Amino acid sequence: MNDNKIKQPLYIVALTAVMLIALSFVKIEYLIPQINFTIRTVDVLIDIKNIQVEQPAINNLYTHPRFNFASMNFLTNFFEGEKENSSSPAALELQGKKTPLTGDLKQLNYFFEAVKLAKQKSIRVAHFGDSAIEGDLVTADIREILQTKMGGNGAGWLGIVSQDISFRSTTKHSFSQGNWESASLYTSNPKGLPLGISGEANIPKGNDAWVQYETTPLRRYLRDFSTVKLYYTNAKPSSISYSFDGSAPQTAALTPGGSLQELVLKPKGKARSVKITFPVADQALVFGVSLENEPGVYVDNFPLRGNSGVDLLNISPALLKDFAKYMDYKLIILEFGLNIAGNKADYSWYEREMIKVVNNFKTVFPKASIILVSIHDKSTKKGSDFVTDPTILRLLDSQKNIARTTSIAFWSLFEAMGGANSMPNWVNAVPPLAFKDYIHFNDQGAKKVSQLFTDALLDEYSKAN
Repeated sequence: MNDNKIKQPLYIVALTAVMLIALSFVKIEYLIPQINFTIRTVDVLIDIKNIQVEQPAINNLYTHPRFNFASMNFLTNFFEGEKENSSSPAALELQGKKTPLTGDLKQLNYFFEAVKLAKQKSIRVAHFGDSAIEGDLVTADIREILQTKMGGNGAGWLGIVSQDISFRSTTKHSFSQGNWESASLYTSNPKGLPLGISGEANIPKGNDAWVQYETTPLRRYLRDFSTVKLYYTNAKPSSISYSFDGSAPQTAALTPGGSLQELVLKPKGKARSVKITFPVADQALVFGVSLENEPGVYVDNFPLRGNSGVDLLNISPALLKDFAKYMDYKLIILEFGLNIAGNKADYSWYEREMIKVVNNFKTVFPKASIILVSIHDKSTKKGSDFVTDPTILRLLDSQKNIARTTSIAFWSLFEAMGGANSMPNWVNAVPPLAFKDYIHFNDQGAKKVSQLFTDALLDEYSKAN
């Protein structure tokens, strides 16, 4: 009797593949209104064919430095039975167009006046957004352009436990595994921990929990730092240890109490890495650090994966005011929309909540300029073409209303891309500026977005001066 079963695993794998492919053609779209989440079809062939999938976190995989998914375009062409013509006008056209800031431009003077002093003091910019800015995308190029123009040297804010450390290329970030308790706006917060400016909170749960940051040579203004600022609250009477560039550990005492504390750590000169160790479990509620070389402009990257922006209301105004004492932001950029687009036909609820978000920031940071960046173009399949999702236009109107109602500046990324049906031009550009999901920018596209935005910002700065 032949007991050779070597082929059975192959049969199982083949059957599983067939079932997954079959499920890709089962069309599912169901909105769970209680949590504003839509269940949609998951297509296992998305990487080899042009079919739209709503997947806000897909950018995290696409931008991983070890992979280049743009190189898979030839598979798309094979699957579609078409040969992409790289010399077509759409592919060769210089993407994007000059798009000015609109709205209440007078309130930009808070930022414009502040940066005149960037040679003498730190000027901070906060960039809040969804997965489009995760991994320091877009933010990194805005930071580099502003630091080149106005001075500054340093990455600014970095979290303790973050989801984007595997593909953030501007700073190497690592932390001890398994001994941090974390909560955030983009995951969960079952214990109701107070969340910091980044929408995150962390507690060391084991002895010697640690976090480490190391600069990289990829950005000329991020290659070293001379100051580390640690932000925390609810500390026990205790000390942390820290070391720069692998040197002998030093200790620093934490200040007990319920208010926000800033602990400043300084190397003897310039440093390229720092490791901070928390030797006691439940030692403090820790929010993050800032790596700086004063003075200059610092642009803090605050990505909220899968978020529409309204959850920023869950950060305590009292704690935000504490942060404002240390991080007196002069410009706040809000870049959301991708995770609300397509979920609703009526965005009045979103308008009301985002108006509250903006007004809350205006109360906490009364001397900060605020810019709302619109949703970008996003395509849906119509026959053999990719066209603008009609919900994008409705959301764009709502975002314009938010800026108008709150008297802040507005920048239309949708128009800067080229308006309706512009996403295919970005996907088919040479080199590509967006991925074949027709939703997300790649790193080249993020750089282009940063250039278009900062061009508009600096144009207004020139007019004001």
